[in-house]
Amino acid sequence: MINLRTFDLNLLRIFEAIYRDRSVSIAAGKLGLSQPAVSSALNRLRRLFDDPLFVRSARGMEPTPKAELLAEAVGVGLNILRAGISTTTSFDPANSTRKFHIVMTDVGELLFLPTLLQMLSEVAPHIDVSVVEAGVPNYEDLLDTGRADLAIGRFQLPASYSSKHIHTSAFVVVLRQDHPFVETRRNGALYISYENYLRASHISVEPPGASADPIERALAADRGKRRIALTIPHSTVLGAMIGGTQLVATVPDKCVEWLLHGNPSLCAIPVPFPVDKNLVYQWWHKRNDKDPGHSWLREHIERIGG
Repeated sequence: MINLRTFDLNLLRIFEAIYRDRSVSIAAGKLGLSQPAVSSALNRLRRLFDDPLFVRSARGMEPTPKAELLAEAVGVGLNILRAGISTTTSFDPANSTRKFHIVMTDVGELLFLPTLLQMLSEVAPHIDVSVVEAGVPNYEDLLDTGRADLAIGRFQLPASYSSKHIHTSAFVVVLRQDHPFVETRRNGALYISYENYLRASHISVEPPGASADPIERALAADRGKRRIALTIPHSTVLGAMIGGTQLVATVPDKCVEWLLHGNPSLCAIPVPFPVDKNLVYQWWHKRNDKDPGHSWLREHIERIGG
């Protein structure tokens, strides 16, 4: 049985590095240790857990089933320790090598990542970002365990988590300009009637991180009259789908620029009925409230969303 009072926590850092890199030599280089030192630490871990933990293969050091279970616990524990320690240290973005994990949909990627990555390249070139895709029911667990630093979207989490509103958009209908349901007002503005909106064949985008659909809620009793001809998990193919068909899609207006880019046959017109604004928040675990690096990232994302 492992005695936690005498257990060397540095072994967990070495285990994490080998698990991440699948290589003793690469892990040693990143940790600033010699390869023999890391090999020795791995041997200590093997004796402590009575398991090989990693076995050599053509793809590198492959973890055993016990190592896979251990990796999740080690990752959670070290992330929580790092978060706690970081609240008492200063943060220098120019020299930081932190890696932030952000949960978002592909729409969030399009709206936030280009500007965020450009900013990082200029002021924080060593900070890495990993985008996590997951269903909303998993968001709390991801934030609790430290596998995600932020979750961005229009969903709501319990008040036990911290949040900040960062983005507001309206909904528009994207379709071909020559669609038979498109009409023109006297002032030249294009529109679609409520009746034709319900008659049209719709594309519904339902990514893993999608929350309740505001359009369904706004249509209320009429939602059953709208035909969903195509359901897809990602928005990036919408332009191609709409451009070659008579399908229509209802999307946040902030998505219009990239949807219409390279698709001159498409147009975006107002939704022909009242619908709540699309309110986007960033959520995080309260233990990160005073983490200077985490705060720095949140502030920049808020500026991007504004």
